[in-house]
Amino acid sequence: MRSPDSQRHGASSRIGRRTFLRGTAATVGLAGFVGSASAFEGDDGDITGAADFPRATTRGHFDIHWWYGDQLTDGHTAWDYSTVGDIPGYGTANPNEVLVSVHGWRVAPDEAPDHFATVKQSLRNNGYDYPVIGFSYDSDTSTDNWWPTTDIAERNGKKLANFLTDYRSRTGARIRLIGHSMGGRVVPATLRALNGLGKSDFVESATLLGAATDNDAVAVDGEYGDDIAVAAKSVDNYWKSDDGVLNWAYSTAEFDSAVGEEGCEGTPPANYDDHNVDYVPDHFSYHQPGDGCMAEVVSNF
Repeated sequence: MRSPDSQRHGASSRIGRRTFLRGTAATVGLAGFVGSASAFEGDDGDITGAADFPRATTRGHFDIHWWYGDQLTDGHTAWDYSTVGDIPGYGTANPNEVLVSVHGWRVAPDEAPDHFATVKQSLRNNGYDYPVIGFSYDSDTSTDNWWPTTDIAERNGKKLANFLTDYRSRTGARIRLIGHSMGGRVVPATLRALNGLGKSDFVESATLLGAATDNDAVAVDGEYGDDIAVAAKSVDNYWKSDDGVLNWAYSTAEFDSAVGEEGCEGTPPANYDDHNVDYVPDHFSYHQPGDGCMAEVVSNF
């Protein structure tokens, strides 16, 4: 894969409210957040996925230093990735379309295929028959440290964007994205990276399921507003007002509300739609067969 750091945008600096909150967290200790973090440790999927489920992966690309926070490990760049399994179109006929699924926080490497297989089965149950590819990242490098983990999720936006541009260049396939929980933080960061590369309407659709990103970040004047408007043809956010994980754990860490618990705060981009799915039982069921919201997701493709 390419390593195009020299020709692409650098990481955006994180200033303002989040920087203040990091300092506050360091001062007061976020003592209660260890318990909150455990709330994210739920059912990764009802379906057992094969170890070689086709996926792009950046596992091992990041580590968390006790002082410096999240750091790239030796031999990795801001944009590189690798692949596992038989990627559709790599050595086989090119598909017309693929869907890339991004898992959430505290998902171990050997658990990620279960998440992807569950998403795939839920899609199949609702008539979506195109190939599904996973994206696996260092979501479990720290099991109780929120700030570095969110940085790792956001920094993976460039890596996923690089895979997507390489993939589309190689196969010509349409691309859809689905991100659950912390994966709903990777997806907007990916749109930001694609926008920085000048990619307009590059993603056919981006779907957020119980997304752990700020509810004002997706607004027109928010962190990802321009990126949503430019890089994707459509963005759909599925939120649950009584999502116990986001209502408790996210607000504990961010002192704010997630888009997965309230929808967009502010004016949304024209290509963005909120969907309240209070019928979903809990934070870990959005993508599950049967009681999740995947029928609605597919109907909005």
